[in-house]
Amino acid sequence: MPGDPATAVVLPTTDDPSVSAERRIELFRVVLTHRVMEERIMTLYKQGRIAGSVYTGRGQEAVGAGAGLALGADDVCAPLNREMSCHIARGVEPAHIFRNYLGRATGPTRGRDGNMHFGVPERGVFPLVSMLGDLVPVVVGAALAFKRRGEARVALTFFGDGAFNCGDVHEGLNLAGVLNVPVVFVAQSNRVAYSTRTEMAMRNPNLSERIEGGYAIPCARVDGTDAIAVHVAVRNAVERARAGGGPQAIEALTVRLDGHAAHDDGRYMDRDLIAEYGTRRDPVERLAMRLVLDGVPRAEVDAVRAGVIAAVAGALAEAESAPAPDPADLANGVYASPLS
Repeated sequence: MPGDPATAVVLPTTDDPSVSAERRIELFRVVLTHRVMEERIMTLYKQGRIAGSVYTGRGQEAVGAGAGLALGADDVCAPLNREMSCHIARGVEPAHIFRNYLGRATGPTRGRDGNMHFGVPERGVFPLVSMLGDLVPVVVGAALAFKRRGEARVALTFFGDGAFNCGDVHEGLNLAGVLNVPVVFVAQSNRVAYSTRTEMAMRNPNLSERIEGGYAIPCARVDGTDAIAVHVAVRNAVERARAGGGPQAIEALTVRLDGHAAHDDGRYMDRDLIAEYGTRRDPVERLAMRLVLDGVPRAEVDAVRAGVIAAVAGALAEAESAPAPDPADLANGVYASPLS
């Protein structure tokens, strides 16, 4: 018999009956794929095989997964550095991501970048802009285009509590409300902006209160380590936006378990929070516990783990075998016309 959630070391996710057994397993697969891929990427970085920077989403995988799987096939999204799981949920192949990190010629930036600064238009994934917060007005523009064309489509993006202090975020929120466009904002409250703790930068760190009070945009506050709770909240927000309800927002409460990037040891972070969120609230293990409580045999959960690990290993091997870019092609695609 499954264990009692009240005595479990790991806190299981929400048991929402509107989320099917198949979707729960898919959420687990996506969140775990993100985790395993970033573990491999960190190893590659430490080996000196990644020329760019690495910004991990350990502890935040549930947000991108829950949001990405809540979107329709024709919707668009703009994930950031820590939302690799959103890419995966949208069908972006792990090998495609590895090829970019390794700077391969067949990667999305053809060897010009070494991290998550890319988009996949055929999957409705916009490319990342390094200046966090800048994508908010971009997706508002996309949502406005959908509204003007009469298309039942939704645009979604993410930002953190640090980016919430940027002007573009507030301009985008305000414009979305004024124009009443079908857009969903997912705010990741991970308690820190680079090395600045949120309470040192905001008088009121409750983003839900500020979004609803300042812009009259409905904002649900959820546990960002609970993939099922995130998925349901974003799914409901997407449905309201698609039905003409205007902009919607989600505040996902979570904790960044690593430093800002691979070169940052995160010594400034709250160790007690990391201890709690890295064990009882680990997004991967919370989903695994939910599956067991649902009656999924542990052997089947372990088989999903093994399948993900094997698939990631195969994707990395494929990326490693891809060709390096030709230096002669360096200027191609940079300018509107070839250099003379």
